[in-house]
Order: sequence, then C-alpha cells, then structure tokens
Amino acid sequence: MAVILLAVLLLTGIKNEYARLLPVSSYGMQAAIKKKSVDHLFIGSSMFRQGLSIDVLEEELAGNVYILSYNGNQPAFMAMELQYMLEEGLEVGTLYVDLYPYTAAATPWISDTKILLDTDLDFKKEAWRLMKAYNDTKPLDFYELFVTANNEQLLTYPIHNRLVSAQFRNGGNILTPGGQTKEHLDSLGMLGGREGLEEAQVEGYEKLLSLARDHGIRVFFIETPKYERMYGDADYMELYEACTAKIRELTGASGEDMDSGLKSQEAFLEVQKQGNMILAEELDFDFRDPACFQDLIHLSTEGRTRYTRLLCEKLRELD
Repeated sequence: MAVILLAVLLLTGIKNEYARLLPVSSYGMQAAIKKKSVDHLFIGSSMFRQGLSIDVLEEELAGNVYILSYNGNQPAFMAMELQYMLEEGLEVGTLYVDLYPYTAAATPWISDTKILLDTDLDFKKEAWRLMKAYNDTKPLDFYELFVTANNEQLLTYPIHNRLVSAQFRNGGNILTPGGQTKEHLDSLGMLGGREGLEEAQVEGYEKLLSLARDHGIRVFFIETPKYERMYGDADYMELYEACTAKIRELTGASGEDMDSGLKSQEAFLEVQKQGNMILAEELDFDFRDPACFQDLIHLSTEGRTRYTRLLCEKLRELD
C-alpha cells in the first residue's frame, strides 16, 4: 500500500511540474511562449475565443497575433498567466485584456483546468492559495486540482493534441459556429446579478497594468459584443458600469499621486493616453442581429468576423 501511495505521489508531482513540457499544440500558454515574441497578445475568456476572428486579426494587424483564452478566465488569473509567460521569456508588444464584467465580479476560481496543463507546480500552488483565500475550499477541491485534473487528456495525449490543433490556430478558434434566431435568443434566461466587483479581480487588473508598465507593453481593455437583451438587463449593466468605471480609474490615475506598483514610466503613460478601453457600444456593430450570436454573450462566426473587422479599424485609428 505504501508503495502504491508513493507511486501516486510521484506521478502526481511529475504531472504538475512537467506536463507543460509535452509537445505543444496551437493553443494555450506554452504555444505562446514557444513563439518567444508576440506583437499582439489577447488574453481572455470564451468571450475572446468565440468573439475574435484569428483570420481577420492576422490579416489586418501588422505583426504576429496570439489569442490566449480559457473558459471563465478571470482577471486575477489573467495576471498570473501574463506574469508566467513573461518570466518564461515571452516578449509582448501590445496586450489586449478581456473586459467581461461577470468575471470581474466572480470569486477567484479556475473553471478551465487546461490552464494547469500549461504551467508548473509553483503556478498551481499560487492559484490554489488564491482560490483558498476567497472560497470555502474542501479537500476534494485540492484533490481535483492537483491529482485528477486533466488526467484523461494526458492518457489520450496524442489524440487530444491533434484534436486541439485542428480547432485552433495561434490560439484562435477556427471552428465555424452558426448564429441563432431571435426567438431562440429571446427565450434564453438572463445570467443574474452579482455583488459588485471582486477585490481579487480588481487587483488582477492592477497587476496586469503593473506588468505592462514594467515590460513596456501597451494595453487595451476589450469588450466583445453581447446580444441586445444583455444591454437592457439591469444586473448586467450595473456590473458593466462598475467595471468600466474601475478600469478608467486605474488607467487614468496611473502615475498620478499613486505610491503603488501602478506608478508608471512616462512612455507607458503616453501610450495609455491614446485610448485603452474599447467598448462594443463604440463600434458600428448590430447587437440586434441574431445571426451574429450563438447565445446572449458569445458571437457566431459571422458575428466575430464583423466585430473583429470593426475592432481592427478602431485600433488603426488609435495608432
């Protein structure tokens, strides 16, 4: 029995430290790190995976592009991911951060364990400490995070890796989901309310800005379009307004009467003054067209193509 337990512990340690060294696909942190330099790095949740067209970005932006997206990815973990990649030697020109109010109002939790396949044991321990600090965690949560997470992907790795590579290019989703009808979208339930922005997520935004300052990276916060019903929902708009106000506060105050890590170099301030938050409502996108949406918050292939072209046009205006 002791031998079996020792073997399990050994294999668990190897998985948590070295699974990241497996040959990379076209998705995740390790694939980005392998590039060594990314001119345009998008970090976000399924909003970016479903809301950005890698084809359009590569066509319209000068330089190379990479989209790093995980389901439910939150600002606190986006900051950890960026720090990890920078420490691994990745150079970034411009960073685009997913601005999705619901993740900014969530308690820290990893909902997409594929993050763990891309990172070392130190990253996982830091993630666990953050989750434990804000949640009533149980031993089973620890067991699932460090022992059982991703075992099926590892056991079927050659097949799993080929499947992932067939679905993504440079982190961008190349599958082509269709849109919906108005009747279907109007029948969907709303997402409900949350109790304001979460402190740990605000600190995540702060850390992203601090890392960008330290590494000379330009930053944009990007909100992908939501179906018109979301913009008429009081719960969503309350979080939306709180989130955008907080980002304006953080970016507008950088370097001005602050003694925190956000105090910025002159060059960083100068590029940030050019505009650092691009909201979907500022673009000429039709939020009422059901063909552009898979559901209330995710774009279809047609929607993400239209939106990404408008986004690139806006980015060119800001250059």
